[in-house]
Formats: sequence, structure tokens, C-alpha cells
Amino acid sequence: MAAVLLLALVATLIILKEKSGTGRALPETGNWNVLLITLDTTRADRLGSYGYRAGWTPNLDELAAAGTRFQNAYCQVPLTLPSHASILTGLNPCRHGVHNNGNYSLPPDFTTLAELLKERGFGTAAFVASFSVDSRFGLAQGFETYDDFFEPGQAFKTYNAERPASGVYEAFSRWLEKNYASRFFAWVHFFDPHFPYNPPPEFARKFQSDPYDGEVAFMDRYVGRVVELLKIYGCYDRTLIIIAGDHGEAFGEKVEQGHGLFLYEMSLRVPLIVVGPGLPSGQVISLPVRLIDIMPTVTDILGIKQTPEVDGQSLKPLLLGKNLKSTDIYLESFFPRENYGWSELLGIISEDWKYIQAPRPELYNLKTDPAENNNLYSDGNRTATRLRSRLEKVITAASGLASAGREMTPAERERLRSLGYLQVAGPQTSGTLPDPKDRLDELRAYQEAGLLELKGQLEAAEQAYARLVERAPNLESSYLNLSRVQGLQKKHQEAAATLKRGLEALPGSDHLLSKLAQVLLVAGRRAEAMEAAGQALTINSANYEALVVALTVSEEQGKIDEALGYADRALQIEPENELIRLSKAENLVRSGRQKEAAEVYAGLAADFPENAFYNLNLAVIYNLLGEYEKSLPVLEKVVKLKPSPKAYLNLAIACLETRRWPEAARAFELYLADTTDEDPANVARARERLARLKSMIQ
Repeated sequence: MAAVLLLALVATLIILKEKSGTGRALPETGNWNVLLITLDTTRADRLGSYGYRAGWTPNLDELAAAGTRFQNAYCQVPLTLPSHASILTGLNPCRHGVHNNGNYSLPPDFTTLAELLKERGFGTAAFVASFSVDSRFGLAQGFETYDDFFEPGQAFKTYNAERPASGVYEAFSRWLEKNYASRFFAWVHFFDPHFPYNPPPEFARKFQSDPYDGEVAFMDRYVGRVVELLKIYGCYDRTLIIIAGDHGEAFGEKVEQGHGLFLYEMSLRVPLIVVGPGLPSGQVISLPVRLIDIMPTVTDILGIKQTPEVDGQSLKPLLLGKNLKSTDIYLESFFPRENYGWSELLGIISEDWKYIQAPRPELYNLKTDPAENNNLYSDGNRTATRLRSRLEKVITAASGLASAGREMTPAERERLRSLGYLQVAGPQTSGTLPDPKDRLDELRAYQEAGLLELKGQLEAAEQAYARLVERAPNLESSYLNLSRVQGLQKKHQEAAATLKRGLEALPGSDHLLSKLAQVLLVAGRRAEAMEAAGQALTINSANYEALVVALTVSEEQGKIDEALGYADRALQIEPENELIRLSKAENLVRSGRQKEAAEVYAGLAADFPENAFYNLNLAVIYNLLGEYEKSLPVLEKVVKLKPSPKAYLNLAIACLETRRWPEAARAFELYLADTTDEDPANVARARERLARLKSMIQ
């Protein structure tokens, strides 16, 4: 009997072991939504759920407890635009080609997660917080709504345009109120912890010693409110939530303040949390993972079979308690080369090892040396040689070049050099650019100049940037930085001279030309501004700043058709821009194209419903077109928003034409109550019509 019981027990243990090895089953996902929340510039080690005790992140910690927290998640490049391009495509930067902020755009031939889900019936919307991910940089692909209103009422978005977490939350809230009942994919992007750290007063007081923590805490509040909205609208229990940092932040540990330059842990390790109905709660996974794994994870969980080729892998097995083989993590930064004239950095993490390919390579054992204080690289080091080979294979495969097992041809190496991968393109390019590690004094000078600018010490910043121009005369950024602080001081002639000097060194830079056009426009030198804008557009027909300058000058010169052409081209890049849309509407009216003008004003009135000016102009055009039934509700709204003689007169006319006699009489009375500055002829006609109406009504 004991033997029988023992056998039964053993059989039970075997069954239990087999069941636990297969992981848990995933519930039906056919009606799931997807919410992607990205936390810009957020270090993993500054969240409570990752062991940090000095900060305040209760909402993120609660989400981590409700789902799975990945202890070792890595971005592929420590910069906002390329990192988000990798998140949304599942591709390494060496594949999608977006290497830096500002001068790149994700090509339309790459498929984004938004495009994939939109094709399958999801409503798609994005709410972003900084110019770094503005729609002009290609990330809007697949999003029906791409809300990037950072600086309403401005023709140009400044390079540092952003909005706080509260503004992003409000935009998402307005959208969700109308779309919660439908299946959706929404991306919510928070930017607050970005330098300079300036949290709202409540958080500034609480975190006086570390304002970065205050920015993170403020952001955490609105992460909580976003999730709370899902619960209020009853869609939390059918929403897959993914929370990811796009990159980390350095606080001077290795001289760097900020991010983008080096490939060290403080800039690369990010939070990654996955929460979903039926998914495990309180689970912590230590296996290193990548941001490029997000897209294939989402598609795998949703059961989407036909997907584009990606570099990432699905983390669904890990989420469901199964094993997954560790994969190499590709790293890169072109920031040092493109912003400072130093060598780009490439890297790879493989199990416990990180290898950084640079003029002076680096090798670290992250298990024994997580702070990366002990560079183990030496010529002939077998681990370094193995990792360099693996790194080269990633890059060459992404570039469509040499397959594994053979040497690249000279033509293929030249192709790699043309793509910017100097570090793996052959010994003849080795060491041509300085190692960023050998330019720490210059780095300090750049950081000091930037800090002076942020503090408002513009004259000192100008002097610092001027010295850096002398040090790096072939860098576009040198002239842009100097001209910017000169412009902030209203030294427009000096700024123009700086940019012209830059163009002598870099005559093919449409960026410098467009900035010169802007400066000349502000300085009142219209003809020169138009010439510079034209030169910029010859080089790059989609240069937004140049298009706006050309639009402005054409409009001032009365060249309405030209202005409309430039407006249309600008709106293809920034379709939400309020001032460009207004310019187009006004120029359409001037050219007699009233129906088209009405369409533009209708769009403005819909986007800015409390703007009485847009609504009134829309109603006036409807009246001119004889579409009085359309104008009536608009005018009724206008007189509530901002009553005026013009609004009452147009309301009276619309009521008169639609045979609403009492309403017309009342509107004429309100119009005649204040006729200051009104056309006497209009006043006389209004009195005459009112008298007739009163006799009819009586």
C-alpha cells in the first residue's frame, strides 16, 4: 500500500512539474486594447520598484506589482528619436537608419506597430511631449491622431519645445472620452525628467536636493491618472499596458551630464513593465531584454501572425513563465560624431559582457563590475574579439552586406563607411576621429556652455559657444548653438553673420540656410531671407522652417498663390500647425476660394472649439455662401463664447434668411445696442430690417 501511494505521489509530482514547465495559458485577447507609455530620460534605478527609496513613484510601483517587471531592459541608443523608432518598429538603429535627434526621419517603407494595428481595425492615437518625436520625424506613420501640440500659436516649434505630463494627460483624456468604446492602440509619451530638471512647485519643494526625482514623481502622478482613466471608462481589464523608458540619464558619473554620448549603463538601462489581464502579477525577470522586443511581444500576445521581419524577439514566453534564450543587445551612438566631431560608438552586450567598439575599445564584465570601472580590454583578448565579431555581423546583416562566414569585399566595406559605420569598415578608417573618452575637457566646456544658456546667462553662453566654434569649425551644431544664443539676445545681425560663416565651412547645409532665413526674416531683411529659404529648399524641398519663411515673405508681398503653395507643403509636414492653417484660410478667402476656406476654418474650429474668432469666420463664410443652416449653430455658439456686433449682425442675417423672425429681431436689437465703430450703412440697414420685422411679428 505504501508503495502504491509512493508511486501515485511520484506520478503527481511529474504531472505538476510538466504543467509548471509549460507556463500559464493566456486568456482570449481578441478584444484587447494596447497602451504604450514611454518615459523619456528615465533611469530604471530611480523607481521604487527597482529598489530606489529616495524618490516617489507609487503609481509605477503599483503597476510593477500588478504585472511583470524586467530588471535588465536596455535601449539600443540613448537618444529619444532613434530609441522610439526602435520601439515602434522592433528594429535596431543600424536597420531603420535613424541615428540621432533632429536630422533624421523614419523612412515610410518601415512598418510601425501603429500601422500594423491600424490595418487590423484598431483606432490609433499618439500623444507626445517633445519636439524630438514631432510628426515631421516619421513616427506618425499609422497613427490616425498624432497629437504634438507643444507650442500652440507659433509658426515654428523650437528645438526644445515640450509640454508637461499634465498637458499630455489632458490630450489623452479628451481623446479617450470619445474612443474608449472602440478597440485602440494609444501611445502616451512623457518627457518631464529631461534636463533641465524643473518640477512644478509642489514637487520642487519636496525634492529640493534632487529635482530629477521631482520630475519623475510628477510624471508618475500622471501615469497613474492615465491608468485611472482606463478604469473609469471600463477598459482597464481589456488593455495590455507596456511602460518603457526610452533611455536613461547620466549625472556626471563618467563626466557626461545628460545622455547620448556614451554607452554606459546609466544611459542605457531603462524600466520596462508589462501589465495585462490574466498576465502574471509581481513577476520579476532578470534576463536582459531590449526595447526592440516590445513590438514582437505585442503582436505575439495579440495573436497577429503576419508581421514584418524584426530584430527583436517576443517576450511572451517569459511573461507566461517559460524559458527564453538570452540574445545579444546591440548598442550605438552617432551623437559624438554628429554633435562634436568625435568618433561614433558601437557596442554589444552578450550575457555578462559589454563590448564598446571605439578608437580605444572597452570591455566590461557587468556581473562583477556593474559600474564599469574596470576596462578589461586588451589586444588579443578572446572575449573582446568574439564580441567584436558578433557586433560586426549584426551591422553587416542589417546593412544587407556580408553573410556570416566570409570576409567583406572592399566595395562592401566602402558601403559600410558610407552608412557611417567607420568603426567596422576597415583599419584604414580606424582612429580618424578622436575617442570621446579623450575629449572630456571639451565635453565639460560644451556642458558648461549649455548650462549657462539654461540659466539665462546668455552673454557668457555666447562667449563659451564662440570658443567652441573656434575649436570645432566644421560642425553644424557649433554655429547653430552660437547663433541661437545671439538670437535670444536679439543680436540678429551677429546671428546672421555666424550662420553665414558656418555656410562657408558647410555650404550644403540646408539646416544652416533655413536658420539663416529665419534670422534674416526677424531682422526685417525680407529679400535675403527669401533667398536663403530658396537655397535651403533647393537642397531639401521638405525643410519646414524654409517653407514657413517663404510662405511669410510671399504673403507679405501679396503673392497669394505662392503663399498657398508653401502653406500646403508646410502642412504636409506639420498638419496640425495652427498659424499655417490660419494663413491658408485667410489666403483662400483673399483668392475667392470660399468653400475651401470654410473647410480650413471648420478644422480650426473643431480643434479649437473655444476660439470665437475661428468660429465667427467660419459662420461669416457660410453666410457668404448662402449656407445659413450651417452658420446658425456656429453663430449661436459664438455669441455665447464672445458676443460682438459682428457676431450679432451675422446671426440676425442667418435667422432672417431661414425665416426665424423673432430670433432675427432679437439679434438685430443686440447688434444695435452697441454700434461703436460699425459701418453706418450696416447700422442703417439693420434698423430698417428690425422695424419691418417688428411690424410683421405684431
